Amino acid sequence: MASLPIFISAVANSTDEPHFPILITWSTHDGQVKEVLVTPDDEWLHSHAIEPNIQNLDEQQLYEFGYEAQDILTEWATELDTDTMYAVDAETVEILIETLYDTKGLEPSFEINSIEQWFSERDVNIHQAREEQGEHTPLQLLSPDEQIMSLLQIAANHDLLDLSALETDNS
Repeated sequence: MASLPIFISAVANSTDEPHFPILITWSTHDGQVKEVLVTPDDEWLHSHAIEPNIQNLDEQQLYEFGYEAQDILTEWATELDTDTMYAVDAETVEILIETLYDTKGLEPSFEINSIEQWFSERDVNIHQAREEQGEHTPLQLLSPDEQIMSLLQIAANHDLLDLSALETDNS
């Protein structure tokens, strides 16, 4: 199992009724942050629209710059060795990830748990830790990449990451 946890965030087509992802951001086992726009599946758009969002993403941008579900799932299958990913809004992210897998008739090979759970299991109050770092904006209001970077920073500041494997790889 890898030394770094995988943190994940996603932007849905709608904040009120999330049905499919339009942007997915995750950390990797080597501490990198990856972000992809998701090309909508035709079936998704038959019954749900892409509503205005704080990232100002629209359907045209997703088709022009997005990645198909199969490409994202293939990357995850080859690069991510984990049974669990952690998200700020685990329930919504889980719905969006399941939708992505459903397009290919597959089930996710990992579960999505709450980031609060991961930090709590390590005796860290995530909200208090963020305040101590001078971060007062709620995690939910940060952009997905800022969420992931903030979580990695807090974990590193509390010595919760096993960075020895990374140091060996970089030598």
